[in-house]
Amino acid sequence: MNTKNLKWLNLIPLIMFFIVDKLRGTLISRYLLIIIVALGIMNMFLAKSMKKYLFASLMLVASTVVGMILYTYYYYYFVSANSEAPIFGAALMMVYGFIAFAVAAVGTVVVVIKERMAEKKRQ
Repeated sequence: MNTKNLKWLNLIPLIMFFIVDKLRGTLISRYLLIIIVALGIMNMFLAKSMKKYLFASLMLVASTVVGMILYTYYYYYFVSANSEAPIFGAALMMVYGFIAFAVAAVGTVVVVIKERMAEKKRQ
């Protein structure tokens, strides 16, 4: 598989919230967390430069947050108009977004170290 196109896998969280809800009936899923972390690790190891890594990580964080916002909107307007739905959705969005952001932050450190080591080898 072409590694250039693997960055588009970071858009999986956009639809994953709907899939997890339909399959398990809950949004608090370790499978979704594992997918987010796996995508972050994949970004870390496949990045050719810091610029490409930051773009891929930003895609992951943004798709996680936007996916959760879309799912909260869908749930509130089409499933249950509970007054707690937006609050619960915002709390989950923060949890998933924080995890995606934490994986991106750790990956940034790893990519910087990897680039510096490659730079030292060239000198």
